[in-house]
Amino acid sequence: MAHTAHTTRSTGFGFARFLGETFDNIRLSFARQRAYTQTFNQLDALSDHELNDIGLGRSDIRDIARDTAARV
Repeated sequence: MAHTAHTTRSTGFGFARFLGETFDNIRLSFARQRAYTQTFNQLDALSDHELNDIGLGRSDIRDIARDTAARV
């Protein structure tokens, strides 16, 4: 006697979850880009003297902006 297993899969909730996660990822990506841009622009607007006063060099700006965006 052969046994067969019948499974049904509901794609409705899976697809809704997929869409929700996709939109969440898009929102997160935009938030990270915004944080990177804001941090970069704020630090880049400082003079070399001001950057030096807070212990930074101009070459540190990209790394700091990247690290800030990663924490969003």
